[in-house]
Amino acid sequence: MASQQATQPAKPPATANQKPPAKPKRRFGCTLWLFVFAVLALGLLGVGFLQPVKLAIAQEYIVGFTRGGIRETVETTSVDSCIRIAGSNELVSIPRTRRVTTYNNGTVLEITFSDQPLPAQCN
Repeated sequence: MASQQATQPAKPPATANQKPPAKPKRRFGCTLWLFVFAVLALGLLGVGFLQPVKLAIAQEYIVGFTRGGIRETVETTSVDSCIRIAGSNELVSIPRTRRVTTYNNGTVLEITFSDQPLPAQCN
């Protein structure tokens, strides 16, 4: 047994100047993906405020996924003209877009968008 103890190297005593083991570096890949996802989500939110018709089309497809798909979409645009604004004698015309989407399970989604009133020339 004495010969076995002699062959093992002696460990140096611990000192206060020794550094703790280095921590593994954190990867920022997850943070990068979260940032990209947040930018895309804010971009879609911006599209919803700037172009509601485009947002409605995306929502139609998302709803259609849960309803078995879209069977038919009909979009009609009409102009309501010569409408008096309350409190004045000004006549305006209001363009309206109506989208009717029929899904494969028989449900129907109808959305109507009204644009800004335009001055009308009525006789």
